[in-house]
Amino acid sequence: MPLTHHYCSLETACAIISNASLRLCDITKSNDSAEITYGYAAAMDSLKRIGLISGSGPTLEFADHWIELLRPEYQTMLREALSRHLLPPNRLCYAVCLSERADQLSQWRAYGDDGRGVALGFDLSTFAQREPSFTVCSDDGHPLETHMMTLYRPIVYGRERSAECFDELAARMARNVHDLRTASADTRDVVRARLLDATLEFIAATAFCKKRFFREEREWRLAIWGPNANTAGFETLQEGLAHALPRRFPDTVTHARFTVLPRTDRLVPTIDLGLDLGRTLRAVMIGPRCTASEQDIRMLLASAGVGVADVAHSRGTYR
Repeated sequence: MPLTHHYCSLETACAIISNASLRLCDITKSNDSAEITYGYAAAMDSLKRIGLISGSGPTLEFADHWIELLRPEYQTMLREALSRHLLPPNRLCYAVCLSERADQLSQWRAYGDDGRGVALGFDLSTFAQREPSFTVCSDDGHPLETHMMTLYRPIVYGRERSAECFDELAARMARNVHDLRTASADTRDVVRARLLDATLEFIAATAFCKKRFFREEREWRLAIWGPNANTAGFETLQEGLAHALPRRFPDTVTHARFTVLPRTDRLVPTIDLGLDLGRTLRAVMIGPRCTASEQDIRMLLASAGVGVADVAHSRGTYR
């Protein structure tokens, strides 16, 4: 699995390294509000092709009323998500964006302080090695919420590849619908949980599609799904998720802290995800207009206990 690089200013890089954390932000507050709509267009087409739904918006229909196989609260969530082309109404998707490209001019211009910043190369493969869905429990082990999700995967670009992605996920949903209709009483709950996992992953994938125009970015996203303020017991769930993430990824995640930050005209929910940088930070690319030396960067890394990381200057001559 490739290293993925987070382009940022020197100021942000110092904050990431000194605090040993990456900041994930509510994806619905991103600069490109059309991204989720684009993903949903491909998702809906796949569900129609496989025969799980018909219509759209207020005329949306679920074939043979299969949605009634889910628990009532998830029926509402799925119906609202698909009819209104929104992320699940009781969840927030926190995400951070990275790139396979360590030295890309468009990335420097857009995210790397116009070439004056750096690109931090991370090994986040641990996040791809676990199943997306998990259960958040209280300190005494009591389940608070099932089917929370973490996803780390590359962005899918263009209509054809998006269609392939959603066709595969829709086929998995259809198999689970069939299996649930024929399941015995002893296995019904297990199969229902599989259907819900497949359905939530299908919806989550809408945040991992972009137009082909952006393909040179070679973007990956690390996303964590958490409760929002409309969720019953929101504060308890949020605290439970903060405790669950280090337990779920004990060799990578050290802590998780939720906060809300101002950004011009809006407030943005965030997670500061603590990382073991000795295990995850593997490379630093110095931007083409950055005057920091390799020695400067190594001193910064040493101050955070990161001793094994490749440091190099951009090969670009961008001025």
